[in-house]
Amino acid sequence: MSQAATALRRTESTAAPLSATVPVHAEEVGAFLERVGVSSSGGLSEDEAQKRLAEHGKNRLPETKKKSALVRILEQFANPLVLTLLAAATIAVVVGFTADKTESFLHRFGDAIAILLIVILNAFLGYYQERRAEAALDALQKLSAPNARVRRGGKTVVIAAEDVAPGDIIELEAGDSIPADARLVQTISFATEEAALTGESAAAVKDALAPVASDAPLGDRVTMVFTGTSVVRGKGRAVVTATGVHTELGRIGEMIRSVGDQKTPLEERLDRFGSVILRVCLGLSAVLLGWGFIRGGRPWHELLLEGVSLAVAAIPEGLPAITTITLALGMQRMARRGAIVRKLPAVETLGAATIIASDKTGTLTQNEMTVRNVYAGGRHYTVTGEGYNPGGALRDESGAEVVELSAPLTYLLATAALCNNASLNEDKATGRWNIVGDPTEAALLTLAAKGDLSRESVAPSHAFVHELPFDSDRKRMTVITRDDRGRDIAHVKGSVDVLLPLCVKFADDKGVRALNEDDRRAILAEADRMSASALRVLAICRRVRVSRDEADVERELTFLGLVGMMDPPRQGVKEAVAECRRAGIRAVMITGDHRLTATAIAKEIGLWDEGDEALSGAELAAMGDEELARRIMHLRVFARTTAEQKLRLVRAFKAHGHIVAMTGDGVNDAPALREAHIGVAMGRGGTDVARQAADLVLADDNFATIVEAVREGRAIYRNIQKFIFFLLSSNMGLLVAVFVVSFFGKWPPLTPLMILWINLVTNGLPALALGIDPPDPQLMAEAPRPRDEGLLVKRDYLGILYVGAIMGLAAVALYATSEQTEDALLRTRAVAFSLLALSPLFHAWSCRSPVTSIFASKPLVSLPLLLAVAASAAIHLIALLVPALRPVFRTYAMSTNEWMLLLVLSAMIVPAVEIAKLVYRRIRPTDAGPARLAASTETR
Repeated sequence: MSQAATALRRTESTAAPLSATVPVHAEEVGAFLERVGVSSSGGLSEDEAQKRLAEHGKNRLPETKKKSALVRILEQFANPLVLTLLAAATIAVVVGFTADKTESFLHRFGDAIAILLIVILNAFLGYYQERRAEAALDALQKLSAPNARVRRGGKTVVIAAEDVAPGDIIELEAGDSIPADARLVQTISFATEEAALTGESAAAVKDALAPVASDAPLGDRVTMVFTGTSVVRGKGRAVVTATGVHTELGRIGEMIRSVGDQKTPLEERLDRFGSVILRVCLGLSAVLLGWGFIRGGRPWHELLLEGVSLAVAAIPEGLPAITTITLALGMQRMARRGAIVRKLPAVETLGAATIIASDKTGTLTQNEMTVRNVYAGGRHYTVTGEGYNPGGALRDESGAEVVELSAPLTYLLATAALCNNASLNEDKATGRWNIVGDPTEAALLTLAAKGDLSRESVAPSHAFVHELPFDSDRKRMTVITRDDRGRDIAHVKGSVDVLLPLCVKFADDKGVRALNEDDRRAILAEADRMSASALRVLAICRRVRVSRDEADVERELTFLGLVGMMDPPRQGVKEAVAECRRAGIRAVMITGDHRLTATAIAKEIGLWDEGDEALSGAELAAMGDEELARRIMHLRVFARTTAEQKLRLVRAFKAHGHIVAMTGDGVNDAPALREAHIGVAMGRGGTDVARQAADLVLADDNFATIVEAVREGRAIYRNIQKFIFFLLSSNMGLLVAVFVVSFFGKWPPLTPLMILWINLVTNGLPALALGIDPPDPQLMAEAPRPRDEGLLVKRDYLGILYVGAIMGLAAVALYATSEQTEDALLRTRAVAFSLLALSPLFHAWSCRSPVTSIFASKPLVSLPLLLAVAASAAIHLIALLVPALRPVFRTYAMSTNEWMLLLVLSAMIVPAVEIAKLVYRRIRPTDAGPARLAASTETR
């Protein structure tokens, strides 16, 4: 093996450039070929290629291992509440084995079975929903195995891209996917599309011989091509310098893996909440057991059963399952709107977002170059329509649609169609227009079609003669055609500063005349105006009856006009940004595109405010962490950023205390998507890498869908608060009743089965209905909730104690006023059981708002809640009225007086809560409306 090949292997092991002193992208092509010992035409032998493949491995990224079904199911149990229930079930099993063997199996183990069933149900619900999300994501991903043309043994062969080895010479032309990172050694009018890697929407013009600075950012390395990108124009030959994990794409993959999984704010809150419940359960159970041993006279297993009863009463068993179901229902609603959620808690996370850090290309914009302005014959025209769809029109300065084209405009559109190597194709299945070739040329084809001068209509009268391709030195392209009158016509497009000095004539409505200095100044002023609006400006010229001498073709041109194009904002993005602002969410742009372009887009979509600043990647690299932390809330646009810098910015916002949502579609967005609290990827136009790193995938690639996801997330969180308050206040009633009754030796306490029946059956359906309660119309006028705010606030905990005390003491009062005989107390326990089961059904209506009266709720009656309350009441009545079930629940047939007493005591909770709300509104009138207005949160 040659010394150069040895150097190649040594440097690739760290994904470094081939030279130890000069980065390969900055090295002269001759010196590069001499140093690595590769001819520009020979290529590797087959044996050498196989040796390198054996050493370096296949040219593919390592696939992320998917978790097995067993691991996914076990993960559903990693929750303090669930673990506490498992401990309670274990104790119930032990108690069942020590109980009287003459009792039925259901009496002995019914409590343990009921607890285990709800735990298992919750685990499978969580597993099923996450698996559905993964299946939906799999359906979006592209299943492609591209090939590559390489030189092997002096011949060009086609091989699978994964078999490309370091040192291979690859042949590239328009339409090819680039299989590996490589140093260009020959180029002919060569350009690539690198938006997925660099974030820049315009095609990157490449030149094997161009000088490049050693510290040039990725997007400016014009002597290199990178895996994951594609060729849009021309031909090229390159030597592979890195494959697989050692490529720029592979390096980003390593960054993604280094970030690891991030817990959502809801997961963190539920973990903290579960830990509190666990400590409360252990403390109260210890008190009860201690009191039992001190008092004496009762067997230990009965005391243990009382401890289990108390734990079951304190734990809202339905919380994990109802939370999962609520999130799953929210996930399905979001999927219908085009947002696929990969992880259930992420449904809620967007509702908590205070920062949305958005990529530009393909996210805020369409990643489809579009002509927006035309200057021809001294007149200005605007162009309607978006992307490559030829539907649209040209409008004059008054805004009227141009019906009859002027001569200069006709010449300009014809030249735009003819001086062009791109093509447009409509996908009949989706209605989308796809391109082959350079996005800039595709935009010109679309412009011509909008003026009814498509290439298909113009080409028949123009026979192709010759082409002078675009290159980075000439900055222009010329196509010579022969029209049906036998004239040879040069159609030229290129940079204004290059073409204008070559023009001597000017086409206007009166014909072709000499180009004077006033014309030149007007043209340059118009070009500057377009450039200031971040439009990419091209000059369009032509020459009739040209010479066959190439050196003589591009002179004495007639100036036809200017076209200004850009990657336009997506439809609905401006409204979505405004909605984010109203919701107190600060939207920022993090892009790999140029500062001027990014800032112009930010201003157009309403993202930019007075006093905002833009920062380039080079400036960010020179900025220390302290200065970044100090300035970050005044920075709105981050331009020309790398994948590492996007990751750094997300971390900086998180360190500032923000909940960060990151949107993007490119490979260079993936590490930041993974680091953010919630990553949002584009499903249709995005890359597989971005989708795998994200928590939420927009199937319609519409940024506006994010606003609907924010609204849904906020509504879900508000509803989670509602049913948590409902469950805890009901559980508090049980806890008070069980705890107080346990201190009186003669009073029979509620059994664990009774408590589970209340928690899961009678309380479960109303809690679920509260989980899908209609959202408050003012929800998006509130600021995002603070990150350190718990699931419930102080007011809620006071309400829980208040409601629990009323419910629990009402049950205790039944015991206290009953005859103190064993039979009478057992009947009283049955009435208390029904009281604690039916009171929450009345209380559920008060839980729709913590401060608003039930009579002022909008809508006044929630149909899901009405049906849930009716169903729960009916189910409980079955347990009471069916004689066969009375021994199971230890109930009795109740008298009319007992029924009347039961209904009065159960309904008593409604006026009690209404009085408390009225007092609270009098004390804290500002809390009667939205809790936190969004107006002042944008610069927090």
